[in-house]
Order: sequence, then structure tokens, then C-alpha cells
Amino acid sequence: MLRSEDIRRFEERLKVERDAIESRIAANKRGVQETVRDESGVGDFEDEANLLSEREAEIDENARDREELAQVNRALERIAQGTYGHSEVSGKPIPIERLEALPHATTLVDERPPKRP
Repeated sequence: MLRSEDIRRFEERLKVERDAIESRIAANKRGVQETVRDESGVGDFEDEANLLSEREAEIDENARDREELAQVNRALERIAQGTYGHSEVSGKPIPIERLEALPHATTLVDERPPKRP
């Protein structure tokens, strides 16, 4: 069972993680905008291919960041609701070692995460 000081510690850690992800998303957005701006008047096909590849990598990274941000926000909501640290599948307590490794964990290691609508 998590103690209130454990929950506060995880909440602070999740907020720091949320802020870092939001900063990465903002920086990535600026990078994509710069890439688009720089693209105008690009010379040859190889340059265009490189720029497209860079933009696709930035978009993929942004998608991963957005998914992680959603998981972190969900964990913060669970803290507010008083359900943090318990599996969404079985309701059993999630071991603190798992939460240390993955603070936004919502299930036990051997449980499948619930399907989202």
C-alpha cells in the first residue's frame, strides 16, 4: 500500500515528467515549422527527401510524446481520484518497484492493459 508521502513523491515526479514532455512537444513543433519554412525553394530531390525524412521522424517522436503525455496526465488524474497505485484491471496494488520504474503504470506486469474506446 502506498503511503501519502509516496503518492506526493510520484505526483511531483509525474508533474516534472509532464512538463518535460510538453517542452519536447513545443520544441518539436517549432522544429517542424522551421523545416517547412526552410523547405521553400529547396534545390534537388535528395534535399527534399532528407527534409521529408526529418519531418517524419519529428512527427513520429511527437506522436510518442503525446501518447506518453496522455499516460502521465491519466496517472495524475488517478492521484486526484485516489485510485493511483492500483491496477485498472484487477484493482490490486501495483508494487512500488513497478511505479518507481514506470510512474504512470496502470496495471500489474502480468495484466493486459484495458482496451480504450
